Parts: sequence; C-alpha cells; structure tokens
Amino acid sequence: MKKLMMLLLCGGLLVACSSDSGYSVKVSKSDDAMITGSELKMTKQDYFNQLLDQYGAQQVLSEALTTIADKEVTDQEEINKLVAEREKTYAKNANGDLEKYAKSLGYDSKEEYSQEVLVPDVKQELLRNKYIKENLEKMIKDYQVVSFKKIVVTKESEALTIIKESTSAEIFDKKLKDAGTNGEDAGIVTKNSTLDDNLKSQLSQLSAVNKDGVYSEAIKLSDDSYAVLYLYNTDHKNTDELINKLTSDGDVQKEIEGIYLKKYNFKVNDSKIKDAIKKLSSEYIE
Repeated sequence: MKKLMMLLLCGGLLVACSSDSGYSVKVSKSDDAMITGSELKMTKQDYFNQLLDQYGAQQVLSEALTTIADKEVTDQEEINKLVAEREKTYAKNANGDLEKYAKSLGYDSKEEYSQEVLVPDVKQELLRNKYIKENLEKMIKDYQVVSFKKIVVTKESEALTIIKESTSAEIFDKKLKDAGTNGEDAGIVTKNSTLDDNLKSQLSQLSAVNKDGVYSEAIKLSDDSYAVLYLYNTDHKNTDELINKLTSDGDVQKEIEGIYLKKYNFKVNDSKIKDAIKKLSSEYIE
C-alpha cells in the first residue's frame, strides 16, 4: 500500500485539482474504475484518496525527514552498519527469509525493501542521535534523565538507616540483593518512564545530582512506603546508552524532528495533509 502510494506520487500521475475529498492533487484518468461489482465501484481517485487518508501525512513527513537526514548525516559507514543490523533483525523476525517478507509487502526484492524502508528509518534515527549527542546535557535536563538502583521499605526509619549505612556502592549493592523483590536496578529513566508519581516528581532534582552515591533523602511513595535510591552514571559518560534511551522516547523523537523541520522551513501546501500532520504532532508544522 505504501509503495503503491509512492508510485502514484512520484510517477507523474498527479495533476493539481480541486477535489471533493479535500486533497489538492488528483491522479490522471481519475474516474476510471479500479474495482467494480454489484452496487460497487471504486475509481482510481477514490483509491488514491484512501491511500492519502491512511499514509499521506506520515509519508510526506518521512520523505521530508529523510531528505533532511541526507544533508545532516554523512557517515555512510555508520548508515551501512545499522542497515545491515536491521536486515539481520528483520530476517530473524521473518523466519530467516527477508526476501519472502519483502515480497509479501509488495516489494520486488529484499534490496528494494531495504532501500525504501530500512535505509530511511536508519537515516532518521541517526538524525535524532546527532541532535541528542550535540545537545546531550540539555536533553538530560529537559527529560529529567537519571540512572538509579532502588530499595523500597515500609518505614521511614528503615530507609534512613539504609541511607546512613550505604557509604559505598558495594554496601548498597549487598543491601539491594538482600531486599529481593523490594529492590531493583531501574537503569536509565526519564520523566516519561512508568514510575510512582511521588518518585517521578523528584526526577528534576535527581537528574541534577552530579556525584554517584546514595541519595540523601528517603522518598515517600504513593502507597506510603519509602524508596532509597543509589544514583550512578551521574557524569553522563555512558553516552551511547543515554542516546539510545532518549531516541526511543516518542516525545523526544517528535521534538527533534520538529526542530529539524523548522530549520529547513518545512511547509505543506495541501491543507488536508497539513492538518493531518499537525494531528501527528504540533511540533511538526505551524
């Protein structure tokens, strides 16, 4: 479906028009029937409009971002490496046969599928990664990024004892192990992570800490239990892990894509597609 729409868009089949569908484009021989039957008729234009309804906004956005990525992302070796990794992953998910999977989607070969689907996805990911890397500290502050281990206890006095006794990472890790299911390494979290509301409200302060160690306060959770946190990687030298966490966040993706679209003066002249893009995110277009 997506491929067919792009063939229509790019194959010289469109002319400017004013159509009842609200779109400002029309396929040639638009009234020719594609599907007929008893009390059933679908013209080429009907079909094209359905494709625009389903894929138009996302496809226009993807084409714009890929074009921007072509200008911003210049490391072809890195692109090739990530595409090869994606091909292996997709092949594994397709029972080892990427060729068959690609053809089931309407592509002539796995090479065509890779070029039209995987390459744009990789380029757009690297575009986001580029922005995050160049603005890492700002993104960490804006999205309240922090890495921590957590022990939950029922009483504040217990929490304060753990804080007092946890003078090293080794001591805290032992207590964490002893806590069993009441302890966990939460890894990297952001303001968009699923967390207890009271804990989430503390992320701004936690992400500003610049020294590893047990957090000095016991955090009362919404169920009246208490969390003791050990913060780590506060120097943010785990750059790759931070970038991977941020680039997978939907809000981060939309923000960065919006920044690049504005940088390159992205405009859409078809009002219906423009409105559909705005629904995807207000970051994309004014």
